[in-house]
Amino acid sequence: MFWPVVIFMAISLAIGLYTYTQVQGSSRRYTVCGKSMPFLVVGTALAAQSIDGNATLGNTSLTFSNGVWAGLAIPVGLALSLLLVGRFLAEPLNRMDLLTLPEFFYRRYGKSTELVTSVITVTCFIVLIAGNLSAVAWILSNVSGLSYGSALAIGTGVILLYTIAGGLYAAIWTDFFQIHIAIIGFLLGAGWLCWNHGFDTIMAAVPAATLSLSQMFTVEGGGLVNWAALLSLAVGNAMALDFMERVFSARTPGTARKACYYAAGWTLVIGLCASFLGLAGLSLMTGVTDARMVLPQLANGVLPFWIGVLIFVGVLGASMSTANGAMLVISVVLARNIFQRWSSRRLTDQTLLFLSRAFALPTAALAGWLAFVRPEPGVLLVVAFDIVFAGCVVPLFFGVHWPRANANGALAAILTGTTARVVCHFTVPPHLAGLDTLLPPLFSLGAFLAVSLLTETAEAFRPSTESLDEALDG
Repeated sequence: MFWPVVIFMAISLAIGLYTYTQVQGSSRRYTVCGKSMPFLVVGTALAAQSIDGNATLGNTSLTFSNGVWAGLAIPVGLALSLLLVGRFLAEPLNRMDLLTLPEFFYRRYGKSTELVTSVITVTCFIVLIAGNLSAVAWILSNVSGLSYGSALAIGTGVILLYTIAGGLYAAIWTDFFQIHIAIIGFLLGAGWLCWNHGFDTIMAAVPAATLSLSQMFTVEGGGLVNWAALLSLAVGNAMALDFMERVFSARTPGTARKACYYAAGWTLVIGLCASFLGLAGLSLMTGVTDARMVLPQLANGVLPFWIGVLIFVGVLGASMSTANGAMLVISVVLARNIFQRWSSRRLTDQTLLFLSRAFALPTAALAGWLAFVRPEPGVLLVVAFDIVFAGCVVPLFFGVHWPRANANGALAAILTGTTARVVCHFTVPPHLAGLDTLLPPLFSLGAFLAVSLLTETAEAFRPSTESLDEALDG
């Protein structure tokens, strides 16, 4: 499978580099494609962000090692998140003509809240990039014989190059190519196994404990951990910077909302296929010592060659698309919401475009290092959203829908939730793992409501009508 993977990466790189011509020297086009994207493009790009190495490779390995509900928590959580964003956030945020999600916190709560949110989300999404770079490296290492470190360096370099070249255009154009290969590969892989080995036969060979609902409804079975993962993704992913860039790029608020629903459907379908492949590994494979290798070994030894190729390059492409999107938005947040906002001089559009590209370099380096020292795709995704779930989600939803929300309440919620998450990490006993994820958002909510009500003003929230040009100057 070496040459199909090489050709796939070469095509992805060529598409991404070509999109340099679409940026036209504009930071706004680099960041949100001029807010011009139609429904199918936005929906496909959103699906590409959620169907990543964590929801495929990580899902399959967790299903194989920890049970079906541990694996399904990832795609189900991501699909629910897209539904929540579509229902409650996509239209009002798209209508505000935002460039980045932290900019909402600036307009709604002020400069200090924007800074705190930016630092937290940048930290978390570097972890997200690391999870996907890890998946890319595993695939490349498998098909090439290269060491994990060498494969990681190559994959990171390719993604960095086309991210810098085309910005969100590169992300969306490569998404459209990459994600459809993943969709076809996983659908055909699950379908071929059912047709040739029989769904009932495969499921009959799966240990009962792997399918047991005790994984969701008993502490001993891992219920707290699995619910924590599911809810962290379902609600915490509303703070996903890369998701929101695609929401902002939609040409109308209604387009943004419908695109979220479309992406949620594909996320759930492909997630179910990936979980089924994990179950098939239990039935059809023996002697597997590393759960992360289940999907590669299925694709390279059990499935027909051409289906295995589609799955291999599908996981590779899905991981590349998410890493590319997150790498882009982190560099833009660093340039706009931190560097520009706190600069003593007004930055030109050209300078902002340069900085948005330049900040991608340290972002890629740090994420690549993290992927090298902790190559755990599924776990890294949950960790990333755990932190924003703890502190940032409450002021986001309430900031859109509750007029009495204010900056004091937002800062109290963010600091209380994040601090509680750190404290719970060290104080919650191992047998109650999961409570360290579930409790902090409740503390955040309590602090937000109490402080907002105690410090409220008569002025109600009205969504900003600031244009993109005005936002850039802001």
